[in-house]
Amino acid sequence: MTTQLDTALRQRVFDSIGALLPRVLNREIAAVSDGTQLMDELGLRSTTMLELLLELEEELEIQIDVEDIDQGDMRSVGDLADFVAGHAMVDGAGG
Repeated sequence: MTTQLDTALRQRVFDSIGALLPRVLNREIAAVSDGTQLMDELGLRSTTMLELLLELEEELEIQIDVEDIDQGDMRSVGDLADFVAGHAMVDGAGG
């Protein structure tokens, strides 16, 4: 099974992560980049990561298959954007 990365979706995911992080963390944060470390720099925990994923699903009207996610997919903003864009199922998408 090959996963083709939808670059437009990835950009939307990246933008949404940047917009949602302050709300999930309950504090202002500086602009994020692909290399921004979610746990090490921003202090995300597993519960806030789950909250972020749920917010992304709602914001982008997608479903994220979290069964496949591992630590490496949550290391940086770029890693998470890649994972979400590669594993997102767009709601209502026809076969």
